[in-house]
Amino acid sequence: MKVYIDAEYDRLYRESLSYEQIESNLRGFDLVVAAKSQWSEGRNYYANLSSGIKLEVLDKQIFLDRNQLTEHYDCAFLTAKFYLSGYHSVISPGIDGIEPEYTETKGQNYLFYLPDIEEIEQHWAGICWRMLRIEIDLDTIKRFVTELNTVPRQLQALIEDENPQRFHFVVGGITSQMQTIIQQIWHHPYQGAIARMYLEGKMWELFALQLAQLSESELSPVKSSLKPQTINRIYQAKDILATRLENPPSILELAQQVGLGESTLRGGFRKLFDTTVIGYLTSLRMEQAELLLRERKLSIGEVANSVGYSNLSHFSAAFKRHFGITPSQCIAGKKSL
Repeated sequence: MKVYIDAEYDRLYRESLSYEQIESNLRGFDLVVAAKSQWSEGRNYYANLSSGIKLEVLDKQIFLDRNQLTEHYDCAFLTAKFYLSGYHSVISPGIDGIEPEYTETKGQNYLFYLPDIEEIEQHWAGICWRMLRIEIDLDTIKRFVTELNTVPRQLQALIEDENPQRFHFVVGGITSQMQTIIQQIWHHPYQGAIARMYLEGKMWELFALQLAQLSESELSPVKSSLKPQTINRIYQAKDILATRLENPPSILELAQQVGLGESTLRGGFRKLFDTTVIGYLTSLRMEQAELLLRERKLSIGEVANSVGYSNLSHFSAAFKRHFGITPSQCIAGKKSL
């Protein structure tokens, strides 16, 4: 697949626009851009807040696959990212401390500092992409921190070192508290100055929850027994499974894809997520199957195939073990036990 540089993609995107509406100063956001092109359709919200913070809320449907070469020059800021749906992959070879390939996916939140690099972002047709991103200037972070030992270790290095190392962390799953704040940012009723105050307050609240989650993970005896690079690779394996329900790799193939030994992947998966690789995959398949069945757009057989089951009886048995009801009962509206 061809790799587009940013300027080339921007030109092709604009040439194929069939609709674009730009609104200013809407609900605290500087710009709200609704657009449709051959590449995607969606609505993006942008706000430059008062204290060295940028907030972006992105909601789009991807129509065409693309590889896009993105430059991060003069970007000395800390980025927090919260993925609500969809996924995308990143290729960034030859960067110290950063996996050469990784995937960011729904349900996870990420924290990274990646100045002065080039990377290839991979986007796939058919993906519904909803994501919230916060960018914070390092000077703004430093003004908040008066005692280094009160923040996660990685932030200590970012604040203390003159030339801090780049990093990209999977912090963890989006918690219910985080989800609530994100929905409040998305759907708040305010306008003008009140909206700006509200957005900035919620942004700091969300960022504080992320740092608290990162601090807890650093103190966890389970995580401390695994190297940070190993943890990132296990999370990458988890993300791969989430995007390949219909045709998942074997455990050996999965381990090879993320650069781990099979036993390290198995053991680390159980330590981090308290389940096996197969158990996690089955749980994902069943949750996706339940959503599809309750939509009533596909037959039970079609749902089974879409989550990787070729044998209908095996699918039905697995579904009943997971939810306590049969697929037919699910379609009929019965709640899981």
